[in-house]
Amino acid sequence: MGLLTKKIKLLFDYYINSSLHVSFCVICYIITINLINQIHVNWQDVAFVFFTTFFSYNFVKFKVEILSINKPVSHLLKIFFFKALISLVISLYLFFDLSTSKQIFVIIISIATVLYTIPLISDYTLRSNPILKILTVAFCWTMLIVVFSFFGVLDFFNLIYYSLLIFCLVTAQMIPFEIRDITKDKDLIKTIIHNYGIKNSKNIGYCILTLAMLLTIIICYFSENFVFKNSILIVILITTILVSLSNKKQNKYYSCFIVESVPMYWLLVEVSLQILF
Repeated sequence: MGLLTKKIKLLFDYYINSSLHVSFCVICYIITINLINQIHVNWQDVAFVFFTTFFSYNFVKFKVEILSINKPVSHLLKIFFFKALISLVISLYLFFDLSTSKQIFVIIISIATVLYTIPLISDYTLRSNPILKILTVAFCWTMLIVVFSFFGVLDFFNLIYYSLLIFCLVTAQMIPFEIRDITKDKDLIKTIIHNYGIKNSKNIGYCILTLAMLLTIIICYFSENFVFKNSILIVILITTILVSLSNKKQNKYYSCFIVESVPMYWLLVEVSLQILF
């Protein structure tokens, strides 16, 4: 491996490990929904979502090192903490410029994140329960992407639809991550893979994605204000394929980049279809 290739790999690993990628993915969902519904993007809200996501994921990922008083913190972790701290400051600054309703949504998401991460009662967190672990992540993403970003902007049917769609997509996206972590998590946290096995967990994912597709068809039929786009069905199909291809011996970047990039695929598909048609 050449020197340039090693440097590119190091930069790419930093991009993934620092949670920059997941932060960009979250705002891709928001921008895509704006494009589909021809809504002007509120870039201040997008910035808030980006920096809040960046801080939250670093907080969850490195909370053991943050809370430990005996374990030494590496130089790389210090860099992550410093950048996460900057993101927190920016998020707090933007928070006080939000409407009261959006501040309430953020507080709800923050409480869920804390309960997911920090054991307030004994050693129990929402992450300790296989089902609650997935549902909490999907709930937080849905609240931040749809409810926070589009409350008062989308009508009732569209708000409910996109909330359910994002909830289904994120829940299904988590299955490859659970499969990847089956060995790592077995002594710490039980996942749905431990309880139901890989095949049954994938079947659950397929059912959730089928529900999302049926929901799209139903809402399209009953709501006159719903804007149907082929990109929605395409992203559901892409997610289904990614769940199907996931396995215990997946490439190290499969879940954290290829699967995580589903929002980016959706944005690219939607932009491409708008250009072509």
